[in-house]
Amino acid sequence: MYCSSCGKNIPDGSTICPECGKSTMIQSNIGSSFNDSPVKEKIGNAANVMKRVPTRLIAKIALLAAIICFAFPFVSISCDASGYMNSFNDTDEDYSMKVTYKGYNFIFPSTVDEDNAELSSGFDKSKDNDDEDEDSESESRSSKKSSGKNAKDEKTNGWLIAVVICCAVGCVVLFIKRQVWLPLVSAALSLAGIICLLIFKSNFVERYVEGDNKDSGISIENFLDIDYRYGFVLCMTFMIIGLVLCLLTFLIDKFKDDDEYGYY
Repeated sequence: MYCSSCGKNIPDGSTICPECGKSTMIQSNIGSSFNDSPVKEKIGNAANVMKRVPTRLIAKIALLAAIICFAFPFVSISCDASGYMNSFNDTDEDYSMKVTYKGYNFIFPSTVDEDNAELSSGFDKSKDNDDEDEDSESESRSSKKSSGKNAKDEKTNGWLIAVVICCAVGCVVLFIKRQVWLPLVSAALSLAGIICLLIFKSNFVERYVEGDNKDSGISIENFLDIDYRYGFVLCMTFMIIGLVLCLLTFLIDKFKDDDEYGYY
């Protein structure tokens, strides 16, 4: 510190200047105020920047977008049965199949139909004979229906219903501004939705793929390629964004509230 009278550099905490003998109490208080002001100024500037970011609005949009993602491809299951089929039919046809489910297919299993399946040329190949053409189309339709029956025969998936409820309620809560802590409720609901979505993924194979064959000792999963599509990834991403922004909204509102009462 420096003496307020002579300007000499003196030991910190000195009340009397060893050079001129005058009191340094006034300078010490001024120095303390000067040292504190940059810190408060930086905190205030950061808070003002965050106040201008519409975190609450973006969080609402993110949670609504997570629900919209249920209309996108959620999971696809594909397999290649060419080796098995060609062992009976000495051909080079491609016998592969891909079944794509959207998120709402697992909530409303009755929406699963033959349009969920994509069959390769081996199943859809044309015949020269009209009767053979008709038989082929019939076989293709029956194959498509059977390929999509796993999800259709299942009951409504409660974990995905929980995800939709968490996102919807969390979004509604963000419209209420009476209590500072309410964004924490939305954050908790976002976290619960993320956990439910992870549980859905963890038991998907056991519920929809293995089914009654899970005790046979042969894992059907080894013969299938399961891809969690962009609908699933986007839903998870938007919920994480909603979680972070809900927490930021709480901190910003809390800072505003404390600032009004002069805590900062």
